Amino acid sequence: MSAEVKLGLDAVLTIDGAEIKNVKDLTVSLEKAEADASTRDNNGWRATVGTLKDASIEFTVLNKNGDTSFGMLQGLWASGTPTDVGISDAGGSLTLTCEVMNFNVNQNLEEVVSADVTLKPTQSSSGGGMNVGGGGP
Repeated sequence: MSAEVKLGLDAVLTIDGAEIKNVKDLTVSLEKAEADASTRDNNGWRATVGTLKDASIEFTVLNKNGDTSFGMLQGLWASGTPTDVGISDAGGSLTLTCEVMNFNVNQNLEEVVSADVTLKPTQSSSGGGMNVGGGGP
C-alpha cells in the first residue's frame, strides 16, 4: 500500500544544505492574504484576489545525545540569522530563506525533551528566496 501513498517518514528537511533527520510531525502551511476586487460587474458576487503569500513550517525536534539539530535551531532562534530551508517529498519541493520565529522547549515528565519550532520566510541578501518545484529527491 505504501507505493500508492506518500509517507511523511520519506520526506526530507534540510537546513543550509544539511539533512535534519531528528524531526517529528512537520507541517507546511501556505496561505495568501485576500483583497476585495468586487465590482458591479460581478453579478452580485463578491470577487476576491490573492495578494501576499505567507508560509509557516512547524515541527518538533528531539533533544538527543550526539545530535546537533536541537542546539543549532536554538542558536538560529537566538541569533536571528536567516537560514536556507528545503522541504521535499515524492510530490515536490519547497525552498525558502527562513528565520526561526519560535523555539518552545517541552520538558514533560514522561516524554523526551523536545522543542516545537516555527520557521517563517524572511529577507536575505544571500538566500535563495522561495522556490516551489515538482518531482522530488
